Amino acid sequence: MFNTPFLSGKAGRALAWSIALGALGYLALALSSGYREVLAAIQRAGWGVLLGMLGLSLVNYGLRAWRWHWYLRLLRQPDQPVVPWRVNTRIYLAGFALTTTPGKAGELARSVWLAPWGVPKTQSVAAFFAERLLDLLAILLLCGLGLRLYPAGQWLIGSCFVVALGVVLFCAQASLLARLHARCLARPGAGFAFLAKGLGMLQALHYCLRPVPFLSGLLLGVIAWGAEAWAFAWLLHALAVPLPDTRAAFVYAFAMLAGSVSFLPGGLGGNEATMIFLLQSFKEVTVPLATAVSATLLIRLGTLWFAVLLGVLALLWPLPTPPVPAAAPSR
Repeated sequence: MFNTPFLSGKAGRALAWSIALGALGYLALALSSGYREVLAAIQRAGWGVLLGMLGLSLVNYGLRAWRWHWYLRLLRQPDQPVVPWRVNTRIYLAGFALTTTPGKAGELARSVWLAPWGVPKTQSVAAFFAERLLDLLAILLLCGLGLRLYPAGQWLIGSCFVVALGVVLFCAQASLLARLHARCLARPGAGFAFLAKGLGMLQALHYCLRPVPFLSGLLLGVIAWGAEAWAFAWLLHALAVPLPDTRAAFVYAFAMLAGSVSFLPGGLGGNEATMIFLLQSFKEVTVPLATAVSATLLIRLGTLWFAVLLGVLALLWPLPTPPVPAAAPSR
């Protein structure tokens, strides 16, 4: 078991409550739309499609876990031990148990779990924010598949793109970050010390956003999230919804974007409401409410909640003893 403050006492109970409340919300949504319709949708889709959805979700998790491991290797200092990829992957998956937190911030627990393996928090936090940034850009690119289909959402897509681009350009200023970091270190006070840690993280993030790591990580993100968008399109076809794959991908991506910017735990509520609304907004395709709700429930169960399940299982799987002292480096 991962023995950390995140999973003991109040934090552990909060995690259990977040999962339980989310599950109850999904049960309520299924009952409100008619559980018979949801069961009928499962039968129409067939177990082959449902298992295929889970397989495409595993593609998503696997690519992102590989990118995470690559970024940590990229940020590793010569005097640091190498974290075995099996351990790193299990720690990465364990973070999915905390996905149902605002902005997925709970996944920062990976920094605590990696510290005994000699990974400074500056590096693991930088890898976390690089992931979030590249995932956002990948989702925005997928949203571009149907940018003209929903003009009301163009301002959200454009605003998120400007913010993400601004972060990338700021982190590209290595000399500026170094000067600001040095000035904060030279100033006394807790506030400047906090700023120095933040700037140190941005300096680490800079290495993940250089051209090759940035473009490669973005490509992996597009493929990873595209796999789940394809799973959604596949599910819609199985439910006899004649929606082109590009539009289905747009619905999935825009719902993910709306859920993320809402900062609701795991996007719960915002993601589902957006997906149901968009499925019923196309004039040339009529999607019954029960079908839209059923498709939304099934894709979220096969993506978000499948990830949470894998995360909980990873938490229950004990890790080997780290070959380094328990005290984590502070750089």
